Amino acid sequence: MIKVESENLAIGMFVSQLDRPWTETSFLLQGVLIESHEDIQEFIRVCEFVYVDQERSHESVIPQLAILKNQQITTNPIKKEVLHTAEMADEEQEFFRKELLHAREVHTNTRGFIDKALEDARLGNSLNTEEAKVFVSEIAESVSRAPNAMLWLTHMKKRDEYTSIHCINVCILAVTYGRALGLEKKELNILGMGALLHDLGKMKVPLEILNKPGRLNIDEYDLMKTHSREGYNMLKAKGDMHVDILDIVLSHHERIDGSGYPNGTAGELISQLAQITSVVDVYDAITSNRCYHDGVQPYDAMKMMYEWSNKNFSPALIEGFIKCLGIYPIGSLVKLNSRHIGVVVAASEKARLRPIIMLVIDRNGERLDIPKLLNLAHPQWTEGKTKLKIQKIVNPDDYDIDLAAIVADAKNI
Repeated sequence: MIKVESENLAIGMFVSQLDRPWTETSFLLQGVLIESHEDIQEFIRVCEFVYVDQERSHESVIPQLAILKNQQITTNPIKKEVLHTAEMADEEQEFFRKELLHAREVHTNTRGFIDKALEDARLGNSLNTEEAKVFVSEIAESVSRAPNAMLWLTHMKKRDEYTSIHCINVCILAVTYGRALGLEKKELNILGMGALLHDLGKMKVPLEILNKPGRLNIDEYDLMKTHSREGYNMLKAKGDMHVDILDIVLSHHERIDGSGYPNGTAGELISQLAQITSVVDVYDAITSNRCYHDGVQPYDAMKMMYEWSNKNFSPALIEGFIKCLGIYPIGSLVKLNSRHIGVVVAASEKARLRPIIMLVIDRNGERLDIPKLLNLAHPQWTEGKTKLKIQKIVNPDDYDIDLAAIVADAKNI
């Protein structure tokens, strides 16, 4: 059985136990297959959490249950939250503020480099390898000090600036995940370099195909698929690029069932670094607004990618990525029990259920002129009469929230 907060219940789940006696609810039977949204609302009304039986649940919700199971904290979350004194919570919030300023500088400088690198690739000019190494190293160092700050900046993306921002995001996400996997500094820099340059070959693809606002036809898709080999050839010709970096650029569209390109490589023949890049590449792509589709929310993206594992990705690698991002991924819009709406900006290792939130909408549904940072792990919000907690993840579209604009404008939080 899996412990599930009532807000995360879905039609098709079989609730076998509650956090209170069944007699205190309106359900007649001890054990309920959720068949309607009314059932879910009733569980939310009477229970903080329930226990769901995987074997008796509908197969359509098994991927979602697996994600929830992987995200559960292995020790008592209340004990973890108690570890946060007021001083610790304030220091944690101030540390995020300071690191965000540094991360913005690194991000801005890297953006200038990758814009020039992509333009040089389009014109046939050579890449400045040493300069690229410097920027990747700075990203890796920033991630090592404060991964939350860099992950927050991955949401600063615009539909018409996709390729360059995507390259930076994939680098940040890859280094963050690689660090969580325990990769050494040398491997992290190799991974970061390959991730930053993984789409360099797209500069050899006609712009009308790259920016086509619709599905590519067979011929157009075949041209698009040449970008991984084009990027590989450009970098290999320099003669000073590490073989593993070249492999990442060549193989980031390979899939473990052999359905990827350019070589149809399968299973363990795809290197770990290429697989990591593949996972974060897809995650950033499907959470981004592009010329031909609107991005999905981080939590939904993780569910989708879990469902695609076995065919596209290593299930273990996907599960690890889900754990890395956490139950409330940075950039998620959440509703608090106070009715405030906020964006998750940082997740504490000691209180994953109580991240730092940037409040953007007040309890009356009014936009805040100046967003406010709030650390839910602070004793002010965990004790006494003002207890605050996340009620559920919500869709920014329902609140007319432009996350990219919030991230870009939040310079002095």
